[in-house]
Amino acid sequence: QEHLIEIRKEFHLRHGHEFGFSESQSEAHFDITTQAAMAYIQGLAISGKMQEMQSMVKGGEDALRNSPYFVELIQKCADSYYALDWDAERKKQLAITALAFALQGLRDRFVAGGYSNDTSGVLQFLGLDSGMLGLMGKMGGMFNMFKKK
Repeated sequence: QEHLIEIRKEFHLRHGHEFGFSESQSEAHFDITTQAAMAYIQGLAISGKMQEMQSMVKGGEDALRNSPYFVELIQKCADSYYALDWDAERKKQLAITALAFALQGLRDRFVAGGYSNDTSGVLQFLGLDSGMLGLMGKMGGMFNMFKKK
């Protein structure tokens, strides 16, 4: 979370003018975007898609754009902008810009922090203990029982 707070300030400096936002609007929409993205990514992790989550966190903007979940993730973020009366394409552009900026900032901090480039390192960076991996695997297995084949 502390990483995102730092990145949020940088987002306004870099993109606030582009979207016509005041500093508080930039920060609010950055927060809305990252919260919607985290909810979506946590859903991936719980459903047993740990590898996909890791790829997005470690890979930055390129991994995000190449993810099979990209379109769905961007749509979830754009749908969360209730206060904006913008058209769908402009909302998607905000989502893409904010997410790419957040992920690149996180990736830079991940690398600078010297975290190991594996599941344990990603969980440590995210502030989750390694016991979370076992829990997510078990939960993913439980949820998979309910999927229709």
